[in-house]
Amino acid sequence: MFEILVLTLALLTTDVSSNGVPRLGPVFSVEPPAVVRYAASAGTRVSCSARGDPTPRVTWLNEDGSQLTDASGIRRVYGNGTLEVFPSNSYESSTMTVRCRAANPHGAIISRDVTLHPVADTKWEVVMSGGSVSAGGVAALWCRPETEHGHSLATPALFYRGDRVMHIDPPSPDARYLLAGSALLIRDATPTDAGSYSCLARHALTALTKRSRPAHLNVLTGSSNSPPRLVATETDVTVPAGATFCMPCVASDYPPPQYTWYRERNGRLQPVEPNPSVWLWAGGAALCFTRVSRDANGAWLCKAYNVFGDATAQMRIEVEDTFSVSVDPSVVVAEAGSTVRLNCTATDPSATLRWAHNGAVVSTGGESLILRGLARAHAGLYQCLARRGSRTEQAAAEIRLGDSPPELQYTFIEQALRAGSSVTLRCIAAASPPPRISWLLDDHPLDHFIAHHRYSISEEASVQGEVVSVLNVTSATAADGGRYSCRASNPLGAVEHSARLNIYGPPSIRPISTIRAVAGENLTLHCPYAGYPISSVSWWRRGAAAALGSSGRAIMLAVSLPHLDQLRTRDVEIQVRNPPKISPFMFSSELTEGSSVQVLCGVSSGDKPVYFSWLKDGSPLLPTLQIEEKSLNDFSLLMFPELSARHSGSYTCRVSNHAATVNYTATLSVKVAPIWVTEPLDSAVLLGAPLLLECTAKGHPTPTVTWYRRIGEGISGIENSERWEAAGSEWNAESSALRNSDDLTSAVDTSGHGGKGSSSLTARSAARSHQGLYRCIADNGVGPPLVKHVNVTVHEPAHFSSPSDSLRNVSSVRGRGVTLSCLALGDAPLTIHWTHRGNKLDLDSYRWTISEVRTSEGVRSSLQLRAAERRDAGEYRCHARNQYGRADILMFLQVEEPPEAPRSIQLWGAGSRWVRVRWLAVPSPRTHFAAICTPLHSLPTLNSLPSSDHSTHHYNLTLEATDNNGVAADGFHLLSAKLEGLRPAAAYSLRVVATNHVGQSPHSDALLFTTLEEAPLGPPQNIRVRPINTGELHVSWTAPAQDSWNGELLGYAITWREVGRVEGGSSEDGRDDGRRAGTTVARGWSTVELTVGGLRQFARYALSARAFNRAGPGPPSTTAYATTADGVPEEPPNSVSCEAISARSLRVRWSSPPHSHTQTIQGYDLHYAPLHFSQSWSGAIGSEVARAAAAGEAVLQGLRAATNYSVSVRARSDRGAGPPSQPAYCRTTDDVPGAPELIRALAAGPDAVRVSWIAPTERGGLLSHYMLYTRELGKVGGEWSQRVEANEQSEGNIEEGGEVWHEVRGLRERAVYEFWVRASTTAGAGPASRAVTAAPSQLLSARISSLGRLVTAAVGARVRLRCSALGVPPISRRWTPLPHAHTITDTGDLIIHKVEHHSALNYSCSVRNSAGGDAAVFALRVLRPPAAPVPRLARADTHALHLAWDPPFDGGASILGYTMWWWRGWDIGGGKGEIIPISEIDANARWWRVGGEVRGAALRGLACGAPYYVAMRAHNAVGASAHSRPVILHTRGEKARAPTGKECIWANSTALRVALLAWGGRCAVARFSLALRRAGVGDAWIDLLSDGEVAEANNLEPGTWYEIRVLSHSPAGDTPALYKAATHTMNGERIGEPIELPLEARMSASDAGGSMGSSSGTAWWRNAIGAAAVLLGVTLLALIATATLLACRRRSNPSTNPLHDAHTQPLYVAQPTQTNGKTITPPDGNMHEISPYATFSMSSGGDGARSCALHLRSFARDPLELAAPPPRPHLLAHPNDYGCVRDSDSESSGSPCAACAAELYRLPAARLSGNIHNTLPAGSVGAAESSTEDGSYGGAPRPRESQPRPRARRRDHTRDTRDTRDTRDTRDTRDGRDGRDTRDPTRPHQPTVRYKSYYQTVTRWHVIRCERVQITFDLGEI
Repeated sequence: MFEILVLTLALLTTDVSSNGVPRLGPVFSVEPPAVVRYAASAGTRVSCSARGDPTPRVTWLNEDGSQLTDASGIRRVYGNGTLEVFPSNSYESSTMTVRCRAANPHGAIISRDVTLHPVADTKWEVVMSGGSVSAGGVAALWCRPETEHGHSLATPALFYRGDRVMHIDPPSPDARYLLAGSALLIRDATPTDAGSYSCLARHALTALTKRSRPAHLNVLTGSSNSPPRLVATETDVTVPAGATFCMPCVASDYPPPQYTWYRERNGRLQPVEPNPSVWLWAGGAALCFTRVSRDANGAWLCKAYNVFGDATAQMRIEVEDTFSVSVDPSVVVAEAGSTVRLNCTATDPSATLRWAHNGAVVSTGGESLILRGLARAHAGLYQCLARRGSRTEQAAAEIRLGDSPPELQYTFIEQALRAGSSVTLRCIAAASPPPRISWLLDDHPLDHFIAHHRYSISEEASVQGEVVSVLNVTSATAADGGRYSCRASNPLGAVEHSARLNIYGPPSIRPISTIRAVAGENLTLHCPYAGYPISSVSWWRRGAAAALGSSGRAIMLAVSLPHLDQLRTRDVEIQVRNPPKISPFMFSSELTEGSSVQVLCGVSSGDKPVYFSWLKDGSPLLPTLQIEEKSLNDFSLLMFPELSARHSGSYTCRVSNHAATVNYTATLSVKVAPIWVTEPLDSAVLLGAPLLLECTAKGHPTPTVTWYRRIGEGISGIENSERWEAAGSEWNAESSALRNSDDLTSAVDTSGHGGKGSSSLTARSAARSHQGLYRCIADNGVGPPLVKHVNVTVHEPAHFSSPSDSLRNVSSVRGRGVTLSCLALGDAPLTIHWTHRGNKLDLDSYRWTISEVRTSEGVRSSLQLRAAERRDAGEYRCHARNQYGRADILMFLQVEEPPEAPRSIQLWGAGSRWVRVRWLAVPSPRTHFAAICTPLHSLPTLNSLPSSDHSTHHYNLTLEATDNNGVAADGFHLLSAKLEGLRPAAAYSLRVVATNHVGQSPHSDALLFTTLEEAPLGPPQNIRVRPINTGELHVSWTAPAQDSWNGELLGYAITWREVGRVEGGSSEDGRDDGRRAGTTVARGWSTVELTVGGLRQFARYALSARAFNRAGPGPPSTTAYATTADGVPEEPPNSVSCEAISARSLRVRWSSPPHSHTQTIQGYDLHYAPLHFSQSWSGAIGSEVARAAAAGEAVLQGLRAATNYSVSVRARSDRGAGPPSQPAYCRTTDDVPGAPELIRALAAGPDAVRVSWIAPTERGGLLSHYMLYTRELGKVGGEWSQRVEANEQSEGNIEEGGEVWHEVRGLRERAVYEFWVRASTTAGAGPASRAVTAAPSQLLSARISSLGRLVTAAVGARVRLRCSALGVPPISRRWTPLPHAHTITDTGDLIIHKVEHHSALNYSCSVRNSAGGDAAVFALRVLRPPAAPVPRLARADTHALHLAWDPPFDGGASILGYTMWWWRGWDIGGGKGEIIPISEIDANARWWRVGGEVRGAALRGLACGAPYYVAMRAHNAVGASAHSRPVILHTRGEKARAPTGKECIWANSTALRVALLAWGGRCAVARFSLALRRAGVGDAWIDLLSDGEVAEANNLEPGTWYEIRVLSHSPAGDTPALYKAATHTMNGERIGEPIELPLEARMSASDAGGSMGSSSGTAWWRNAIGAAAVLLGVTLLALIATATLLACRRRSNPSTNPLHDAHTQPLYVAQPTQTNGKTITPPDGNMHEISPYATFSMSSGGDGARSCALHLRSFARDPLELAAPPPRPHLLAHPNDYGCVRDSDSESSGSPCAACAAELYRLPAARLSGNIHNTLPAGSVGAAESSTEDGSYGGAPRPRESQPRPRARRRDHTRDTRDTRDTRDTRDTRDGRDGRDTRDPTRPHQPTVRYKSYYQTVTRWHVIRCERVQITFDLGEI
């Protein structure tokens, strides 16, 4: 019986094992990473593999759990678990989340989430930046990869010094080189470290490497006192967990700074104490971390400081730790029905947890997964999925069933069969060990009822422990029926399944053995009957008269068949047994350790015998417990002689008999007084060291342990007078402030595990407040509590209190005493001493005195210095030491003196009211600088009061931060400051002084400067506007007050805009003329009126005026409003619509134009035209006009039916019609068609007639059908009709060209019939055609049924002429004439494959047979595309071109319309007169279409004064004509006119400013291109930026000449100008006025290679030597030519009248050897070559590019007597008249080249060589194409009769230089006036070249060309 109890106990106990069990399920051997970044253009591969038994199958899943499959061109999944993503530049999925899945028969697991992140390829570069560092400091070199998006995956890989790779050791405290982020740090820098450095960066994804450009490191050996300045820091640092990295904090300047690092905790900064994981490099220049963890997350602060100040930088660290997760246990082998608990632990507590079973989520949270009642379905792999943010991690555990009871996997069901058939029953069970399956019939073995030969049982076992059992019964009989059971069993249990098998037959009941039941329990009895069907089963109790119901005891049963009197009965005996019943018992609750107790377990009822057994806590009693047990018949006694704590627990009495086993449990609790497990001890620690106090006691119940601290001494003689408080409150208060770091905690363990209670006090950093007497009390209510007193002592090492900055940084005046003090803290005794610059102070010196004072806080030591000297400044340290430690504190002493005088003061920028100055000085935090500024002359004031500007003003200067503070060798720094509050255009003298609290320095040297001009402060006054005509307004004003000019006024800018309209922009169709807003410039301060043209008619404009000087425009004046005169309406009507009224009329509606003046609109013009659609034209044709009153509605009549019309409306006033509206489209309705034409009828047989006809010309719409009427001739009525579809092509009865035929059958032979046809549309049937007659008859003579007619075809079309014939075959056909390319079909049709122009003939078709013949004639008319129209200019406006043309030849078809193309003259590079390729027109031109009736058009929205090419095409129904030859047309306007240098250039010592508003011209300037270079040194050009009004160049060298090149871009062309201007000297002196250089200087302006665009040719002038050589060659050529021509003149007739008409004189013109594509037009067209005897050539010796040649040609003239030339005195006199510097060599040589050069640059630019383009930027077209209208180079045109402007510097070139009919030209071109020298006598003379026009006769002209320089001079004057 005891063995049975043990077995039962074992079955009920959970059995879980995981020790030493191998894992069979999948385990990832290679799990893909959480994030896979890859280059999108390179693709990637992600591997995933797993191991297991058997080998798992690996697949990939999408984020939604579906399986990931192959995608063509995107990805591929391999069978080995590799996922490949193909490269693609168009890969658009930014991110994709997938998972890897591994599965085998034991289960499945999924990997962490894998994020695939493609990274687009971006261009990146690496930049190395250097800097300066003081010797002995830390240098920082940055290596930063940069992209256009600001982020790069590249990191520094190598550093170079020069070309040598630097070796950088891993981070360590002693390393000299340290890599901190992207910075390379070098400690203890020396001059040998100076040099160039570069770095190599590698891309993390593509492995592409790039090297930076070198950066220079400067090491400064001089010392200068200044506060630290941070040069290398980081802001946000992201590193992976476990990495080793450093954060830089490098500061420059001297003295070398000290560093302190802080960490922010709970809003407080705590100093960083170095430890093995966090350490400082180079004293704090970098903070380094070893194996960083998440504890480093947060803000860190670096502070660099010295005696002059400090600098701080805040950095933030984010540690990306790859948290992990684990599941315990990893493998579980559990018994079925047991409970399994899986625990999941994540390293990050914030991670959310989920559980998955075989890859499917089963639980959404919880650290534990509990599986109760373990079944076979629970087996498999369980994963804990932890998620933190977007990252997931997983860990898995495998659960396998150990020895488990059987489980049925498959069973059978109840069924009914006929007798004699075979039966198969299947049962599958699984268990471990494998189950044994047995088959029962009515709970008895089969062999009890069925013979062995009639049934068989087969079994199979699988690897998974499943057993398949199959029962086969052959020839089943009714007796074989019953309840079949399949029972699976193993040592752990059994399971059974039953179902009935019913076999048709009579009923029977098998014998039933005795049934034993337990009293009080349910009993189920099954009736073992057989047979089918059974009508009823009844149970009787013996002696009962009726059957039992749902309850009761049965001893007899009966079974009967339906409808049969067959009844079977069987008796069964039931025996009932009583189970035992235990009387309740319990233990006393007051039992203590050492007492004795006994308990009795008795049975009150139950069958005998009974058996007793005892359990403690579910297990049998152990002998070690020393418990005695005594059992009798009806009870059992359990005795405890001596109780102890181990006896506590639950005791169970178990009683069994042959009926059942019952239990009863009582709890025994033994109380035990507490005892010490860990007794607390006294503790002594250092201040800041970890502190731990532990106190642990045990007992039952578990004791409570509490700490107390004494807070007050007791009263002597009174017991228990001490005061105590719970220690947790104080310690917890301190720990709450340091909760994040767990610096101080109080922990109490009251879990009672093992009956132990514990409490501990922990502090990571012991403080003074922790010191004292503590008490630990353990109490559980049993006996007296345990009490223990401990004493905590905190020893304080020597350290210093944190002094203020004023105590650490001490300043003293030289010669005065100073005291340094420090307060040392710590346990006594404390020893203190002082050091200066690392050396211990000599206390024997009388200059030093040290005193110490002991205070309650510690020891204060004071160091006194009697008289401070400069050598005493520097670093001091106070050192303290005791037996627990040592410390020191750093102090700095600064000995101050009065500052030295600033020096090297210079101007570093100037404005109108401010200047920026720089100087050298020794700065310090307590030194201030001031400026003493004195005006040099009085300036007018705004209120016209007397000025006091001559008084001296003092200004306090605020130093500006500079990017690169230069430090001189003597310690002087370069400082700068801005001085404000000055007057514009005023001269000042400025000195700088330095002051500190000690005194003031001497004054610096004086700086003379002039402020810049400022835009005028006042607007023009009294502005008035009045209209002149429809497009012009007259504006007048008065000048602003002179005290608001702020300089010299250059003119006025008049700004105008149309009120209520959007400024700028033009309409999309290109027809806007840009008259909505603009600006017009009036030059000259005295100008007071201006006419603004090109405005809209009857439009209201707002106008304002601004005065401008060289600094820019001033404020606008008050706005004046005016309205232009009225004209034609400018806007079209709105809401134009139309609708069809009938087939011949349309109704048109519209509304008045917006912003129109109703009283001015007289009516409306309606333009309507039918629409035509063809390959070359889609639109309206043949427009007609109808006039309507101003009613908004009109009806158009007389239209064509079923036709699409385009209708537009124009408003009309008394001045004309306005623009048309957008067309409206509508269609007239269908109408009845006209009568068919050319009808013909021929006999087609004895009962048939063929009728042919032509479709009507007026169709009235789409023809639907024809009605063919037939009637016997002579009868009235009786006609019948036949419907002939108009589109029945399939029957072949409709021919090309509209011919239709139909055969009428069923007629009487030889009866005459008449036929007529009517055409029909949707509107109805039209009129009938004429009637034709014919009689059916036998076919005899050949007749043609086709209708001869006129056929129209286009050139190139395919034409088919039909010749259908009737008659007795055979019929012969003949066509005449025959075209070139033709085909005659079998039916006789003539096909012309391609119609030519000469194909327009009459074609005759003749047919003949034996009975006769017939003929038909077809006239072919050929249509051609029209000829090209020829456009011409009717009128040119500023923004429009008005074109006209004559109608061209139409090609036989009326012209439908015209297409016009126009484009800018330089858009495709074609020059004037060149033939423009048509393909380029299509690509670059705009186009517009007009109707065929139009004979002119206006192109609007064009640029002012610009050349345009215009081409046209005409269209007809056949096609389009060829493009007309493009003609070039110009809109009205001219290029900008350049002002003189003095008018537009302003200068000071370091700046030049160009006033661009001074440029004039009819066409507005679109933009300016400016460049600057130093004159005479060949520097490269430097581009200048401008805002369209002012351009300024700063930071120039004082007293230096510069060349300024200006190119104004306007639609009319580019105007170049070249100026020479000088900056003022440092003292403010002017070395010259701005001047405009001559043309030859402009032509060579590109020699230095700089450009505002790109030079069009290679510069010839290389240097000064080359220029001198060229000048010498030109001079020599001129002398040779002079001698030759003088000899010719001596041989001429002396009597020739020199005043004869100049056109009859011989003219000699030199022909250049190289013309660069351009020639100089001679003054006359009669030329004769005089070569070779008058040809001279000189070479420079082998360099073809520099050779010079002189070729002279003679031009036929009437021989004249050459008179001796008049004397030419002072050829080079007055060189300053035109502001042009000439070469000194030319002046001294007396060569005419110098004078002629001055003449040539004043010639019109059209006569110059193309080399002018060498001066202009590429793309500047038209600069050298200007005509005589344009004036001189950059000058304005002026009529010959006009009075020149005073002090003009330009020559009048509008006059034809060939005209010498005037007797004498007495104009002295020095000033442009006749014979008067009006030069300014105050202007300094400068060497220039003057003009040549002194004499009335020009007898010889010659042009000498030397490479790129052309010189024109008058040989008759030499």
